[in-house]
Amino acid sequence: MKHLLTIFVLLLALTCCTTEADRNRMRAALDSINGRNQSGQPFTVKDVQPYVEFFDEHGTPNDRLLAHYLLGLAYYDHGEAPMALQCYQDAADCADTTAADCNYAQLCRVFAQMAQVFYEQGLYREQLVYQRLSSKYAWIGKDTLAALMSYEQESQAYRNLNMPDSLLYICEHVSQLYRNYGYPHYAAIALYSTLSTLIHRQEFGKAKQNMQIYESESGYFDSLGNIQKGREIYYKIKGLYFLHTNVLDTAEYYFRKELHDGKDYNNQNAAATGLSEFYQHLNLPDSSAKYALYAYTMLDSLYAQRTTKEVERMQAMYDYTRHQKIAQQEKERASDEKSKRQFTIALLVLIVIVASRIIYTMYEEKKKKQAQYLQNLEELEQTQTEVLQLRVHAEEYEELIAKKESLLKEQSLKLQEQQKKSLQDHAAKEKHIKESAIYQCLQKKQFGQKLTVQELQDCRKLVLEALPEFNNLLISKQYKISVKDFNVCMLFRLGFKSKEVSNMLDITQGRVSQICSKLLHDVFKKDKGGVAELTEILYELY
Repeated sequence: MKHLLTIFVLLLALTCCTTEADRNRMRAALDSINGRNQSGQPFTVKDVQPYVEFFDEHGTPNDRLLAHYLLGLAYYDHGEAPMALQCYQDAADCADTTAADCNYAQLCRVFAQMAQVFYEQGLYREQLVYQRLSSKYAWIGKDTLAALMSYEQESQAYRNLNMPDSLLYICEHVSQLYRNYGYPHYAAIALYSTLSTLIHRQEFGKAKQNMQIYESESGYFDSLGNIQKGREIYYKIKGLYFLHTNVLDTAEYYFRKELHDGKDYNNQNAAATGLSEFYQHLNLPDSSAKYALYAYTMLDSLYAQRTTKEVERMQAMYDYTRHQKIAQQEKERASDEKSKRQFTIALLVLIVIVASRIIYTMYEEKKKKQAQYLQNLEELEQTQTEVLQLRVHAEEYEELIAKKESLLKEQSLKLQEQQKKSLQDHAAKEKHIKESAIYQCLQKKQFGQKLTVQELQDCRKLVLEALPEFNNLLISKQYKISVKDFNVCMLFRLGFKSKEVSNMLDITQGRVSQICSKLLHDVFKKDKGGVAELTEILYELY
């Protein structure tokens, strides 16, 4: 009891302490999930939740910042935008911006993700707030590219807020900044968002200049001037440029190119709208109406697609209060369970120690009983073999046979008493036979190779153990069958064919057939029949 109490106290102390090794192990696991995120591999809320709980208690501000950020990404990837926003806000609250080692790059990503959620929710002014915070902390963290990319994303909000002047300023300014800091690829891409506004304002010179930069430096075009798949909407913009500058053949070419290359509803609608405007410009009302109708059809499909996404967005908003309630319940549950967990662990260890002692004692007792059972089985098999052999010389050894048969009966009763609690039904007996070592060994013998004396002995032990009624009938004094007769019956009952039995016992198939006929007549009182009939009868004996 003194030792058990010592173990109990030590375990309780261990459960109350978190070592630096524990923190390092948990940090490594969290970094692994972050690596999966950066490589585009999926992860779930359940993957991240344990680390949030651990680092909320034992982590640094940067640990908590990363854990809550990854939890937000998991919610976001599963379409739960409100919960994602809550996690991102929790992550931002974890950051210690007064500390010298504050992870500003991570904080920048948190605010960028929040801005993305607000953009997808149609909350563009909120998007602007968080894009600016993202850019601010990227500059503080000296991540120039991230700062410029966050700044550029403001143009999305201005487009949706119908503020073209702000959009043009942002795109042109950030393009120049990209170029100044050595990012010409990004500088060219930033100018794309200016094209529609410039064409609408008829500033064709600037539009042409920006298109040339975009096509030559963005990296989105091949040597033939074809844009990357998924960006075909650019052909609509270029077609409008040529339409409004009266280069009509080229305008039609780009409208039709988008119609051919861009297979989604958005591209089909844009291309059809451009062609309708083109034919209207040529004063061909029938053709204009044709493409206007097609554009309307594509717009209807596009609207249905967007409506589905809007329903999903509203569903996520509807679920927000449910998630908040769940989160609060989980927080309370975690607080309650924390105080219980240490006691439970220690109690379980104590139970395991006591149970282990009991199980060990039971195991030793069972081991002794099994050893005694195997010894009895060995003695019974030996006695039975002697009886069968002595019956060949029945008259000469009649008294000895009687003694052996008496001993055999006594041993059989003793063994059957031990068998009462096992192998209660036929299915269990058959399973026991099939899983026995000797049966598996015989199955591997090709074409029934001749059995050794030990293998025959193991077979008889198996029959004694699993098929006591079968064994008792055949060994009965009144039939006086020989060892060979018994072995034939035994092998047929174990499932072997006539040819295999012949090979296993090294006798001819004709001899096997004679033994079968003899056994059917002497033991089972059948005047006709052979191997099949005998096997069928034997399988009914248990």
